Amino acid sequence: MSFSTITPMSGCYRVLLRSLDTSRSGRNHVHPLSTWTSSIRPGLIFRGHSMVLGQPLRHLSLAATMENPITISNDRQKITFRLKDGSEITQQFHPTPKAKTDKLTAALASLLSDKAGTRNATAPSTSFGTSHWVLDPLGDAIHRHLALTSPEERDRVEKAIMEEADKMNHHPHIARVGEGDNGQGQLNNCLTVTCTTHSPRGLSVRDTRLAAKINEVLSEIDVTRPVVGSVPGQGSNEISERVKLSRKASIFENRQKILEALDNCGCENAKS
Repeated sequence: MSFSTITPMSGCYRVLLRSLDTSRSGRNHVHPLSTWTSSIRPGLIFRGHSMVLGQPLRHLSLAATMENPITISNDRQKITFRLKDGSEITQQFHPTPKAKTDKLTAALASLLSDKAGTRNATAPSTSFGTSHWVLDPLGDAIHRHLALTSPEERDRVEKAIMEEADKMNHHPHIARVGEGDNGQGQLNNCLTVTCTTHSPRGLSVRDTRLAAKINEVLSEIDVTRPVVGSVPGQGSNEISERVKLSRKASIFENRQKILEALDNCGCENAKS
């Protein structure tokens, strides 16, 4: 079984997803798609024949006055965020079995919040890049989107990230965004970085440490430049929608890489 090209409603870009039926070791292999879709159904949005992951949390203004603005349920299956306006957001969570919840909540409180006063402080809605990480709807991974100025800068940043990952012997998945866009707009030089753990499966403290190291790599680089519309007369709302759809598609691509890595039964194959 294979996915056809995902074509978002905006029609501004296309993301080609690899076929899930490949031949390995001289035999046909069929990925257990029904099991996968069942496990991620809470975070899915269906548009026609397209399937894209639901939008992760865009921005968290955590309650700074609270000692614990993030809590994890006793069964470790839910995570709750307490925001400055007094509201709460609860979603699915999937940490690795031995991950210490106090270390996870402390790390996520920093990683998921915009950093006021930093070079990448709150990003405009028309930027593909974000100043913070977002928690996947399944709660088993965190993602950060980067908008770079050129293919050369994109390559340098990706290389620097992987060098830090090599030092930790723990590697993220990286999706290059917009390469099927025929050069339209400024999404060609964008990346989506995903940190997750394959074995044991879930979000680990190690993932948050890697994300913090990646933040250090990016600290002096502006990764939140706005997208310039490629369509004459295209308004900011249209560009914002295009950005949201592109983020969803790039997260989908990285989740496919995770599935392929797990299917290959070896973390060496999980390197981007």
